[in-house]
Amino acid sequence: MAIIGIDLGTTNSLAAYWDKGDVKLITDENGEVLFPSVVGYIEAEGLVAGRPAKERLLTHSKDTVSSFKRFMGTDKKYSLGGTDYTPLELSAMVLERIKRNAEFLLKEEIEEAIITVPAYFNDKQRSDTKNSAKIAGLTVKRLINEPSAAALAYRMKHSKDDLTLIVFDFGGGTLDLSYVECFKNIIEIVAVAGDNYLGGDDIDRLIAEYFCRENQLNLETMNVQQYAAILKCAEASKQQLENENEIDITLNIDGTDYSTLLNDDILFEICMPLFAKIKNLFLHILNDAGSKVSNIDGLCLAKQIK
Repeated sequence: MAIIGIDLGTTNSLAAYWDKGDVKLITDENGEVLFPSVVGYIEAEGLVAGRPAKERLLTHSKDTVSSFKRFMGTDKKYSLGGTDYTPLELSAMVLERIKRNAEFLLKEEIEEAIITVPAYFNDKQRSDTKNSAKIAGLTVKRLINEPSAAALAYRMKHSKDDLTLIVFDFGGGTLDLSYVECFKNIIEIVAVAGDNYLGGDDIDRLIAEYFCRENQLNLETMNVQQYAAILKCAEASKQQLENENEIDITLNIDGTDYSTLLNDDILFEICMPLFAKIKNLFLHILNDAGSKVSNIDGLCLAKQIK
């Protein structure tokens, strides 16, 4: 019986399994590997998790919730379809759907999982993560700190020597920095820093604001559907820029075509407020570790998989 590994993320989740000496990602029915950590209520269908919920995140915001991982370990309530749900219960819905995706792909029942959690998660948050998995029908064989998992993978691929790493996990909704020391068979997290309200979603928002400024559009007077369209276009433009030097962001709003140029230099400029926050966190983690840049052997960057 297969054991799957799950990255239960704030914005997106991911699952994988070990096959013939290699790691393979688990896909959904559409061949997608990223599973949006979003749960919504559709009157004709009931509760849905993943991409169908994400598509309604902005257009049906009262019936859709996301980023609930930020409140794991608390009694915060989210109302969907007239019923209140905790972050634990919402996470269970995401995990249950991931479990079903894995069973469909592997053609066998999945009962066990290894789940990664942020290094700063306390005992209550870790316990709630395990209970979420239990509700989803999964037994957690082990919880692994996310930076520890990243450092292990980095070391297996690049070097068996003693290493000092900075694990830089810039997710969709959160940023986590970890100062990690690897020696012998030990992975030690020396210091952590992060921001639960800083991530790729903020880059999408800044691109959307830039697009509106360039086209004399007022975000504050837009309806929900228009704002959702601009944000979706911003996210797609950000991803497209990974493979091209510059692009034209184009969008039709109420019959009028709008466009503007976006390249790396422009993106760097509009994201400077984010970079300033990241720099401060980096300096903070070095101070907490009692270290300096020259002591770092490598930088492990978490890259979003599309």
